Amino acid sequence: MVANNDWLLQQIEQIKQDQNNFKLSSFLDGAVDLVQEQQKRLQQAHDELDGRTWSPDKW
Repeated sequence: MVANNDWLLQQIEQIKQDQNNFKLSSFLDGAVDLVQEQQKRLQQAHDELDGRTWSPDKW
């Protein structure tokens, strides 16, 4: 999953470098933030699931 996100972030940065439009550049910055936040939340959910698996109190 991280490899897909890395590829996506590279593609966004490449598109952003070719742009002179401020609105599109700002939109692409927001897309980068969204991808990074999504990856963080997926990792947190994975870690929570792993923690619950190993914690008998949460069963």
